[in-house]
Order: sequence, then structure tokens, then C-alpha cells
Amino acid sequence: MKFKAVLAIFVAGGMAASAAAQQTGTGGPPPRPAAPPRAGSPLPPPEPIEHITGNVYKIFGGGGNTLVVVQHDGVILVDTKMPGNGQAIMDEVRKITDKPIKTIICTHSHPDHTGSTDFIRDLYPDVRIVMSEGTKTELAANPQVNPKLLPTETYKDRLTIGEGDERIELFHTGVGHTGGDTFVVVPAAKLLFMGDVMAWNMAPFLPAGGAEAIATETEKLVDAVKGMGIEIVVEGHGHVNNWAGLTRLSHFNRALVNAARAAYDRGDAPGVAVAELQRNAEFAPLLDTHIKKGLEYGNTPLARAHMNVNVAYTEFSGEQAGFGIANGAPLPATDKHKGSDPKDTAPPTPEMLAAAVDK
Repeated sequence: MKFKAVLAIFVAGGMAASAAAQQTGTGGPPPRPAAPPRAGSPLPPPEPIEHITGNVYKIFGGGGNTLVVVQHDGVILVDTKMPGNGQAIMDEVRKITDKPIKTIICTHSHPDHTGSTDFIRDLYPDVRIVMSEGTKTELAANPQVNPKLLPTETYKDRLTIGEGDERIELFHTGVGHTGGDTFVVVPAAKLLFMGDVMAWNMAPFLPAGGAEAIATETEKLVDAVKGMGIEIVVEGHGHVNNWAGLTRLSHFNRALVNAARAAYDRGDAPGVAVAELQRNAEFAPLLDTHIKKGLEYGNTPLARAHMNVNVAYTEFSGEQAGFGIANGAPLPATDKHKGSDPKDTAPPTPEMLAAAVDK
């Protein structure tokens, strides 16, 4: 996927200007950034570091969650938020350790997960930066990419970093949220970090793959790690979940495709498929109608389900979903299917935003 398509995700959220303004410098060590995003920014600033278990922590806000793993000779970071958050990340890490940053792992190419890698690389020039081949390809497709965001090494399907109790396992199981999604397992902590294939406990955003692809990707992930005793599942944004939450998401992604296929074949509108999903009590957490903390620029889990059904309809009909459909534009009726109800994916009202959960 071209970088401009990736960046379009953040145009919708009002974030692209910040990314473009801060992601171009390649000079010496960057200055301490002006503090948190400006008033009215769609992103909350980084919050105080949160202990998850053992030697594993997370930092919420300023973009995706940053996972912090403290080891005997240094710190592993997974994802570095939007540009301009490097100092904030380091300030939080320094609350728990003075050890150097030795490795950065990037779960995918989007700037709210890779944006402050350059800052940390300036502080630690020998830092190891690891990502999948697909993530490197997407980053490098941007002709203005900052070279300091690019990896020192890549992997294809699976990579082991370290050994013994400090072993980290990386998995890439296919195209889904992006073309290079990485899942990070910390075996000693029985912990899996999902990136944006699981974020805010809702159906994933599908700018790169599609409804069928994300269902297959999550099923392959569950199969790949099911024997590792995973108990803690950290979402790419938002919360700490668990193994039951991950398997529920995997079941939901497949059920969404199946319900969409059945509705499409009957000639029903896309909303009928979502109504079918709502009849399954297992899926209620994934069909919530609240705006989630940190996603005030986005929409509800229920709206995301409608978006993904619309994407599935375009797949069945051989049409191109495009960024608009994946991000909430109504699905137009064609000679192959009925269109969607614009209300199903309409932007949240001011009242919904004012009632956002966990504020």
C-alpha cells in the first residue's frame, strides 16, 4: 500500500498535518518537543506509564500504545507513537529504569506507531529497529520518508529476539490492518501485543487488506500462538485485554464475513448483516455504541462493524472499497448490491463525543 494511502488514515482524524510537520527532520539530536498536542488535537497526550505484569509496562496516548519491556541490559520498546512524543516516552521510561533503549519493534507503518523512532534513534544511535518486510516496504514507499524511521533489520514471517526468560517472538500472519502487521509475544509474561489488529476492543480498521483478509490473519495468529499460554493481550490502542477477548475478536471477524456473505447473496442491505451479529451475545463488547477514550476523532465499535461489512460487500462484488468506504463513507447501491444506510457510519454527534467513555 502506498504511503499516501496510509497517511490518508490520519487525514480523517485530523492528524496528518502534525505528522508531516514533525517527521521530516534528519539533522542532529532533536530538541525537547513542545509538550502535548495542541488544544483540540484528536490525540490525548501520553499518560503516566502503567505496569502490566513483571517487567512489562505500557504508555497510553500520543498515538498507539507503547509497550515497554525492561531487560537486564536495556529496554525494548514496541511502537513509538506520533512524531513529537519521543521525549514524553523517555520521561515515562525513566520513571522505572535508567537502562538504555536497545531495541525498537514497530508493529506496522502508520505514523502514530512509528513517529518518534527518529528521536530515540538520535539518543541511541546503535538501537536495533525491527519490523516486518511489509512494514519497511510501506514506509519506504513514501519519497519523503525520514531514513531514521527505517529498520536496521526486517523479518518475513517469524523472528526470535533474545533467549531464555528474555525471549521475544515476532509473528506476521498476513495482510490485514496493513500489509506488514507484526504481533509481539513476550513468552515469560504470557503476553501478546496486538498492534492495531486489535485496538479499542472493536473490529479492525481495514485500509490495506479486507474483511476476508483480517479474518484469516487473526485466525492464523490464534493458531500460531495458542500453545504459548498467552493470558494477557495488550491492544494497539486503549486497553489490556485477555486471551478470551482475542478469540472473541477472531470469531467476530469471521462471523462478520459470513453474515455479510449471506446478506449479500440474499440481496439484503449491509445493515442486515450487522443486525445478525447483534443477535449474538458473545459479540456485544465489539458492538458498543460509545466513543472510546483516545478515539474521539473516530467512531463507535458498532459503526466500525458497519464499515467492515460495507468493505466485505465491495469484495463480494469485485469493486474497490477505497479509503472512503473503509473509513465510513456510505456504500453506494449498484447493480450488484444494495447500498448502506448513511446513518450507520455517520460521524459521531457532539453529544456522543461529550459522553465518551473513560473521560
